[in-house]
Amino acid sequence: MIGKIISGLIGGLVIAALGSMLVTLAMASNPESGGQTGAMAFFGFWMVAFLIALTAPRAGKAWRRLLIISGLLWFAMPISSLIYTGAYVTDVAIQGGENAGPAIIGATIGGGMVTAFTGFLGFFFGAIFLVIGLLIGRDKEIVIIREYANR
Repeated sequence: MIGKIISGLIGGLVIAALGSMLVTLAMASNPESGGQTGAMAFFGFWMVAFLIALTAPRAGKAWRRLLIISGLLWFAMPISSLIYTGAYVTDVAIQGGENAGPAIIGATIGGGMVTAFTGFLGFFFGAIFLVIGLLIGRDKEIVIIREYANR
């Protein structure tokens, strides 16, 4: 039980940080509510991860579940930056003005660079967390060998 609590606290902290980063990045185009939403998402992700760890049969299974979830959140990182880029380009287009065209192009290029960077990080960290999660907490493989008698 102590192992599941520790995995829920530490693994939940990782999931909460990743989930909060995803929500904050996706909501960054609205700074009035984006920061508060990200802070609430931090505690929400942490509680859900803690409950997932507590419902696991063993501490190894809890770590397995939390690491796989962390890997999936890393894979979702470029999607949240793409959402932010789309919202920001839309805001720049709505503002209009004399230099709206170059501003839209600049926002698109900058957002594409951020999406590419988060995609690079998300792919590698997601793969690392996913592989580690799939290797930890596995059940022992049971091999049954049947011996056939000569007839």
